Formats: sequence, C-alpha cells, structure tokens
Amino acid sequence: MSRIHRYSVVVLRTAFGALFTFSGLNHIFGFWQPPEPLTIAGRTFMAGLEASGFVMPLLGVLFVYAGVALIAARLVPLALLLLAAPVVTIFGYHFVTEGHTLGPHIPLLAVYLLLAWEERAAWRAMFDAERKSREPAEPAPLRPAF
Repeated sequence: MSRIHRYSVVVLRTAFGALFTFSGLNHIFGFWQPPEPLTIAGRTFMAGLEASGFVMPLLGVLFVYAGVALIAARLVPLALLLLAAPVVTIFGYHFVTEGHTLGPHIPLLAVYLLLAWEERAAWRAMFDAERKSREPAEPAPLRPAF
C-alpha cells in the first residue's frame, strides 16, 4: 500500500468520523436544524422517527461513538459495522423518499464502502462461519498456576 493511499484513507476515515460525531451531537443536543424534507413521504418518515422519542437520541449516541472510534482509529471495524444500517438508510431516504439522484448521499455511501473495503480482513471472520464450524476446535494451551 502506497504512502499516499494510506494517508488518503486516514484523512477520509477522520473526516467521516468527524461528520458522524457532529451529526450525533446534533441529534442529542439539537444545536443545528437540518433542512425540512421536501416530500410528504420524507416529512412523514422524519416525523415518525422524531415522534418515537428514542430513535434520534439513540442514533445520536451511536453516531458519536462510531465517529469518535473512527477519528481515534480504535475499533474501526466495529464502528463501520454500527454505521452500516444508518448509512444505507440515509442513502435510501435521499434516493428513494426524497427522489435525489445526486446529492450528499452518494459520497457518503462511497466513502463508507471504501472504508469498509479497507477493513475487509476484519470482516472475513464474521462471514466465514461455515469454514470455522467444520474445523475442530483447538484446546486452549495449559498455563501453569502460580
């Protein structure tokens, strides 16, 4: 992996983490009001999330945790796993519900997929369960008791 590639991934991961940290803090404290949805379906969707009373604060906590983990480069695969469903939901909301074919949801999904691809070795264990179930388990090494 080249130096430019490595630094590019670090910059993208940090910017992605900062975006979600800011968004999470906004979900919790509400210091910035995002633009109103343009369609009736979008207004209904957002009203349902807000009326539940727990989805927005829950998303806020999840976004802050994942964003800080991405910025700190700690538990990056877990942070990306936690952000998978919200990123797909954000993309679907803007693309399907609001009808935006171009917009911020495209780079958001692209950066997420790039970061997930960079962490593909960590995902292998999760998706390779069949091979692990066929292999006999190795006994744990014995440690002397002192």
